[in-house]
Amino acid sequence: MSNNDQEADNLESVFKKKRIIRSNVRQTLKSMDPSLRSQEDDIIQSIVLEAPWFKSSKRLCAYISCSALREVDTSKLLSQILSPAPDGNKLQTAKILYVPRVEDKNSNMRMFNISRIDDLVANSMNILEPASVDADGNAREDVMHANDPVDLFILPGLAFDRSGRRYYDTFLKNYKELAKEKNWRLPLFVALSYSVQIMDEEVIPVTPNDVLVDALVSPTGVIPITSAALGRMKP
Repeated sequence: MSNNDQEADNLESVFKKKRIIRSNVRQTLKSMDPSLRSQEDDIIQSIVLEAPWFKSSKRLCAYISCSALREVDTSKLLSQILSPAPDGNKLQTAKILYVPRVEDKNSNMRMFNISRIDDLVANSMNILEPASVDADGNAREDVMHANDPVDLFILPGLAFDRSGRRYYDTFLKNYKELAKEKNWRLPLFVALSYSVQIMDEEVIPVTPNDVLVDALVSPTGVIPITSAALGRMKP
């Protein structure tokens, strides 16, 4: 067997394992008690909102949770990010938020700036996302064309292990390449995870294209994984 054939077999084995893990986690999430889910949603969002690394972030990318996909809720996070600074609080600078919009059937994604929840509309799958233009017909700023770097990505996922393994996301890879091009410091990549989504160490197989997250936030707290997270998430 040639090296190429062996690599192809290895990749197919990885993809097969991923499919099994995905299927198992989907079933577990489906059977998760709704009251427990709601409780974990609140705990996870509270942990993020109180975290110094969240409070200090000025430019963020975050996902809009979809209950049908059984993602950790982000509604309170989005509301906090988009809420105006309290009157008289000159020290609090408004955060700039980018949220995803799926562009085609291949799930190619762009991240657009929004300034209020009303900027979101339901797509054909009934998932909220920003229109590519605002109410005045002006094009929204695409994070890939922004002049300044993002401080924090808040990410969903289906399965994680404590080494930060998650399923490959083309957008993250593209953003990391952009940051390298621009000589920007990389943002923190932080994933939100229900307790049932965290696997044992190195259970999830990876390919060379997989992008690892820097930290997980679960109901038990923040799990820093990379040196970047350990350095920037100090109390």
